[in-house]
Amino acid sequence: MNKIFFLVLLFPALMLGQNAQDIIDGLKTDLKSKPNAQKTASIYSDLTWYYANVSIDSALYYGGKAVQESKKLGDSTLLAQVYSDVGAVYLRKGDLENSKENYLKAYAIRKIRKDSKGLAKINNNLANVYLNKQQFPLAMKSFLEALKYFESVNDEANIAVTNGNIGSLFLKLKNYPNAIKYLKPSIAFAEKNKMPDRLCEFYLNIGNAYKEMNDTIRGVSFYNKSIKNCQLVGNNKALAICYQNAGLLKSKNSKVDESKAFFDKSKQLNAKVNSNNDLANLNISISRNLIKEKKYKEAKKMLLDGLKVFDSNDAKNDQLISYKLLVSVYAYLNVPDSATFYNEKYALLNEKMIQTTTLKLTSEMEAKYQTAQKEKLLLKKEAEAKEQQNLLFAISGLAFFIALIGFLIYRQQKLKNRQQEQEYQLKSAIAQIETQNQLQEQRLTISRDLHDNIGAQLTFIISSVDNIKYAFDIQNVKLDSKLQSISNFTKSTIVELRDTIWAMNSNEITFEDLRARILNFLEKAKTATENIDFQFEIDEDLNELQLTSIFGMNIYRTLQEAINNALKYANPTQMMIQVKKIDNTISIEIHDNGDGFDLENVIKGNGLLNMEKRIESIGGIYKLQSEVGKGTSVSILIHL
Repeated sequence: MNKIFFLVLLFPALMLGQNAQDIIDGLKTDLKSKPNAQKTASIYSDLTWYYANVSIDSALYYGGKAVQESKKLGDSTLLAQVYSDVGAVYLRKGDLENSKENYLKAYAIRKIRKDSKGLAKINNNLANVYLNKQQFPLAMKSFLEALKYFESVNDEANIAVTNGNIGSLFLKLKNYPNAIKYLKPSIAFAEKNKMPDRLCEFYLNIGNAYKEMNDTIRGVSFYNKSIKNCQLVGNNKALAICYQNAGLLKSKNSKVDESKAFFDKSKQLNAKVNSNNDLANLNISISRNLIKEKKYKEAKKMLLDGLKVFDSNDAKNDQLISYKLLVSVYAYLNVPDSATFYNEKYALLNEKMIQTTTLKLTSEMEAKYQTAQKEKLLLKKEAEAKEQQNLLFAISGLAFFIALIGFLIYRQQKLKNRQQEQEYQLKSAIAQIETQNQLQEQRLTISRDLHDNIGAQLTFIISSVDNIKYAFDIQNVKLDSKLQSISNFTKSTIVELRDTIWAMNSNEITFEDLRARILNFLEKAKTATENIDFQFEIDEDLNELQLTSIFGMNIYRTLQEAINNALKYANPTQMMIQVKKIDNTISIEIHDNGDGFDLENVIKGNGLLNMEKRIESIGGIYKLQSEVGKGTSVSILIHL
């Protein structure tokens, strides 16, 4: 059974060639100089970390003092660090509940302080607790969350540590190729940056992977490298594990005496570190040798002592191995009742673990199935809604088309048969159009631009009007003027339709595009009204600003309507249009020096209402100001 070493973040790395005991001696010397409270608390915290791989009891002693001093100082940053250090010490000891409790205390403090980096490191450390508790999905989730943050800030050192831990997780899941895949880049980083403390642990874990793949030569090679680096930095805990795993290799090759020598070294170091969990695990390895040597009573005692630790930590895999070995021991000792008892415990625990795994897999499959069903139902509803919407547009377009064709046929027939009633019929047609416009306003939220697809029909209207003018000798000047007005209006509508199609065909519109359209419109306005001084100013910062087609078209139509209103009703001699960017807001001002009007008494027509609705529809603020004799101003503020 392999021992796997997991790396814990948040502790200072050892300098090349620097031994943990030498650093501990230096810190104790600093402590004797009676430093201030802040320095004292910091020294206690460092002693907690460096003792973690030398003596668990000493580490916990200084960890307790560090917690007390940090609380006295009210230093939440240091307190979170100390809780994390103490959590790591308990993890080394195999006390998973106390380890988890201290990590969660550190997590709570860092969450309040919004310390993203600190939270990522705690996630990595908590993942090691979940891994030792056999909670593999939780462990992988926490590792990946930590890795995502470290990669986002390009923290290469912690990326290497987290990848190393993910490799250890795959090692525990017996996925040895993936374990090697994650461990190799971590080793490369540690070798490049001369980090013996990390190499001590990385070499140990990759050696385990090669051992399980029956590549004994590489396994022994990496164990030797691990031993060298662990001795260099004084990492007794990792060194003990390395000796134990080397002993397992010897035992596997029936070299019992050599394996015992490695196990004895491991036992001495574990006693020095005082890690109950590691000692219990070592007992399993030693008991295998004792069984081979037929020393069944000694093997039984070791296995039963280890079981007490495994039971307290709920280490199911270690319990399962111990039960299986005890069945063999009691069978050799000819104690059938005890052999049967542990065989039943083995069978029950094995079945329970299989059921737990099966239940998890079943739950995951059920969750995936339910998610797929919900997605399928959602897609079906979206398709039905889209189909209904398309049907509504089609019916509306068809109805409008039929109404338009009917109107044209009706008008042509009346022109032929009732020449004397043409003026009346034209008025009726205009009244009908106005009625339709009122109805269209009510239906505006459903389809504001229902006329978007009728370009061909508008062209047909122009052609029909021209045919009527040339086919009939129209003596009525007023009627001829009206027909010319309709033709001009239709041509103008086609221009606007082209603007709308332009906007619809563009996924995004820049202010440079919008500026060109507005300037083109102003040039036409200047041609029609040469006595008006037009001024148009736009910030250069806005030229490359990307707008959606709806956003840009609403701004363009609003400016167009404001200019048209001024030209039609205000008789101005000057018009000023200013477009500025203020912080994260677009400010548009349209001002004329025309006649102006009284806002309290005027009835707002479709033009003014449409301007306001267009700006509100894109989340803007619309303000109209006017005073008789002082002109009119339209102010628009749009938050980007």
